[in-house]
Amino acid sequence: MLVLIAAAVLVAVVLVARLVYVLRDIHQGKSLVLSQHKTVKTLVVLGSGGHTVEMLKMVAALDPVKYSPRIYVVADTDEISHKKLLEVEKDFKGEGHFVVEVVPRTREVGQSWITSAFTTLRALISSLLVLVQHRPVLILSNGPGTCVPLCGGAVILRVLGMCPSRVVFVESLCRVRSLSLSGQLLYPLSDHFLVQWPQLTESHPRARCLGRLV
Repeated sequence: MLVLIAAAVLVAVVLVARLVYVLRDIHQGKSLVLSQHKTVKTLVVLGSGGHTVEMLKMVAALDPVKYSPRIYVVADTDEISHKKLLEVEKDFKGEGHFVVEVVPRTREVGQSWITSAFTTLRALISSLLVLVQHRPVLILSNGPGTCVPLCGGAVILRVLGMCPSRVVFVESLCRVRSLSLSGQLLYPLSDHFLVQWPQLTESHPRARCLGRLV
């Protein structure tokens, strides 16, 4: 019994140490060294409506050969984003490769917070499976609810040494004076946190403003 307790304590200490190390690495804001990669396996989180439009504008500006394969993640009830991403890929004219993964939506509009806990857990498990399967180098997100379990899951797998993903979060253009809920949750967990309005950097010093990106 004592051996099991000692083993459990040791595992807990190691995990806490790993978590501290990963969070410290994240907060140092080191530049992403992508030049050493011939291609960068990139996971793109699509939301719905304006989130999808903004993200696909940024994706369209990427080098499709460099950022390949591209793994698009959409919510299971979001058919429009699926159609729009195919239009972007059509413009790439077959350069690079892409796949589409579907995960459960974290929370529906109007859903109670109690039931949201269960749907979020289901989304987290599904997101972990996607991350383990593809092991992306780069994760791009701009704030749909679907991104929270994906980006959080990436940090969990990084702590466990199972996935090398780096998270780049781009706050939506419409967030002028305050962060979105997803932005608030992922601000401490994103390797690079980008905003499109300079006033947001005053209250969030880790954020970088590169001007309007969409």
